[in-house]
Amino acid sequence: MVKKGHIPERTCVFCKKRAPKTDFFRFTNQKGNLVFDPEQKLEGRGAYLCKECFDKKDNLKVRAKLLRALRLNLSSDE
Repeated sequence: MVKKGHIPERTCVFCKKRAPKTDFFRFTNQKGNLVFDPEQKLEGRGAYLCKECFDKKDNLKVRAKLLRALRLNLSSDE
């Protein structure tokens, strides 16, 4: 049960910025694949990027941090 007034916080996997969950973009590990979760409802481990880092999501360093947070290998990213 969620407490009234409670706003879940998340941390960006790249820049470590903390903010309310709604300010982030969520990615999940679905059967070994990196999947963008726009509705933030897919099950499984999730990793979050802030809006600034989301714009740089194709950058190799950002992508590597995202994959590492989801315990995926760079070779599994297709």
